[in-house]
Amino acid sequence: MRILMKAYRNILVIKMSALGDIIHALPSLYALRRLYPGAGITWLVEPQFAAILPGMPYIDEKFIFHKNTLKKLPFLGKIAFLRQLRADLHRRRFDLVIDLQGLFKSSLVAVLSGCPERIGYCEMREGSFLVTRPIYGKNSKGHIIQRYLDVIRSLGEIPAEVVFPLPDFSREAAKMRGLLAQAGAVGKLAVFFPAAGWASKEWPPGHYAHLAVKFAEKGVSVALAGGAADAGKAEMIKKMAAPLDIIDFTGQTNIIELLGLVKQASICVGGDTGPLHLAAAAGVPTVSLFGPSSGQRAGTYGPLSEYISTGAPCAPCFKRNCPRREFVCMPRISAGEVFAVCEKSMI
Repeated sequence: MRILMKAYRNILVIKMSALGDIIHALPSLYALRRLYPGAGITWLVEPQFAAILPGMPYIDEKFIFHKNTLKKLPFLGKIAFLRQLRADLHRRRFDLVIDLQGLFKSSLVAVLSGCPERIGYCEMREGSFLVTRPIYGKNSKGHIIQRYLDVIRSLGEIPAEVVFPLPDFSREAAKMRGLLAQAGAVGKLAVFFPAAGWASKEWPPGHYAHLAVKFAEKGVSVALAGGAADAGKAEMIKKMAAPLDIIDFTGQTNIIELLGLVKQASICVGGDTGPLHLAAAAGVPTVSLFGPSSGQRAGTYGPLSEYISTGAPCAPCFKRNCPRREFVCMPRISAGEVFAVCEKSMI
């Protein structure tokens, strides 16, 4: 479906979370700016993900949506919060809202904006399709990046290339190079991301340990990364891989430092997780592992990206918790299989 191209002057993009989903939406930002070079573009995002968004010339304003604050407020506090949000959005006089979240929370923001023209991607869920028009393009069954881009294509002709605009991270890259040198990392580096948003998406720690040993045998240094909550998984991997000396950055980097770290890597490995999509956006080779979710739909994107899907007959089930009460799909992917793909992909 193609909308008659209009000269929009003030556009609101809604993509609040999470890290991987925001990374997937960045090519749409690039295309939107190319299509409307003179328009004001505001991106509504949750505070913990704002740093990964680029500034000018792509985004004129990052509008921070404090979802967790809203959730903690009593009923009357929520009403006051939403009234203030409505006033702040109305003041900006948006003439187009693009909802790439497609959930109740994003549709609420879209309505509160006061903008009558609201479009979203083809998977508008939780009733969001009732207030925002879904755009079904030729990629409605394809990769999520292309589904988002179909929304921008509906507005006009966009470039064919897929570009991820990222913030400047040169200072953070230099910092991480220094830390790696202090840790004794020389030559090629493999970075593992053992955690994922769903426990069902995680590859077993023992498999990561086995993979780390295989890399070490080839003279490749190994580093672990992730959030502070992932420290337990990192410790398990290090113990299982002992006496191998694995560098551990778990819980020690912010998003931009993480970007600086992956840029030093020869290969990054993990499940369906945001940091791995960040590595792919930075142009780093990635191997992503898929069980309950679909690599065809949400695998890391680009010519340096590979994904391996489990051979489990129940996959992909798209369930956060295994219906069989045991994680049967991800363990089926062997460390040897992953290492073989990594060897071909490493720079």
